Amino acid sequence: MEKEHFRAIFLYEYRLGTKAAETTRKIQDAFGEEAVNVRTVQRWFARFRSGDESFEDDHAGGHPPALDNGQLKTVVEQNPRTTVRELGEHFKVSKATVGRHMGLIGKVKKLDKWVPHELSEAQKQHRMEVSLSLFLRERGESFLDRVVTCDEKWIFYDNRKRSAQWLDKGETPKHMPKPALHPRKTMVTVWWTAREVVHYRFLTPGQTITADSYCAELEIVHQKLTRIRPVFETRKSPVLLHDNARPHVALQTVQKLRDLGYETLPHPPYSPDLSPTDYHFFRHLELFLREKQFENQAMVENAFRAFVESRTPEFCAKGIFGLVTRWQNCVDCNGDYFD
Repeated sequence: MEKEHFRAIFLYEYRLGTKAAETTRKIQDAFGEEAVNVRTVQRWFARFRSGDESFEDDHAGGHPPALDNGQLKTVVEQNPRTTVRELGEHFKVSKATVGRHMGLIGKVKKLDKWVPHELSEAQKQHRMEVSLSLFLRERGESFLDRVVTCDEKWIFYDNRKRSAQWLDKGETPKHMPKPALHPRKTMVTVWWTAREVVHYRFLTPGQTITADSYCAELEIVHQKLTRIRPVFETRKSPVLLHDNARPHVALQTVQKLRDLGYETLPHPPYSPDLSPTDYHFFRHLELFLREKQFENQAMVENAFRAFVESRTPEFCAKGIFGLVTRWQNCVDCNGDYFD
């Protein structure tokens, strides 16, 4: 037999937990006493134990080729996407050896993290400047209790997600139907403050948000706010935080906000991490809806209503006042997205 075949047997027995002496006896019984000796098996078992499961011959002196951690670190940091196989070929060592040394230099393999947008340097600068100005303003005059924020979101009828399952060996996993190419969904708009959810509305199928509909909703929200918080009508005006969607920045909307006496906070483009509705309200809504299925829009609306009614004033306050930390994080990251 070729020596590589014997080494495959060594690895097989090692994986089974067989002792070196027992492995030697088995091989000698099958192939003769000259086939292998116990010291050879012990040496290969020690090599497997170190993490090197290749069948390559040791180099001069009986030691595997050295892998310099400094050189490995330099190569990896020059190209973080390089593979263990490529590194093994580069340094002429096994993949197991590379993997062991990657741990020694503190490197682990991680997938790229999805971000909303690949920010340009100008966009990062804008995010940082806006965040810094709002952070400093809040320190000088507390205004977050006057903030009204809003956004819209699609809610799917089927919120199940495919996930791994812990099963017994040989047990068949449950079936999960593939999602439809165009899943059923409905859109909801929500307006809220640090104290409560002020208003929400479900759009009828086929309806879109326009400047007209947005201004009409602004009027409804304004009427509700003046009833809930009379101080807005008498002394302090609301501060609106919304994104840069076209209906939000249309001339008609700008004029409507002026007529109502609302201040609008600056909000940099591509910044859901600076929008409380995105990073807080909708995030918790998704957790609430996880694994739920709905047959019709009435069921969706009932579920959303149950979510809103289960929120406490502390929930709303945490989302709005969390902006201070978010602005600080954005500045600390020089305008880039942050975890």
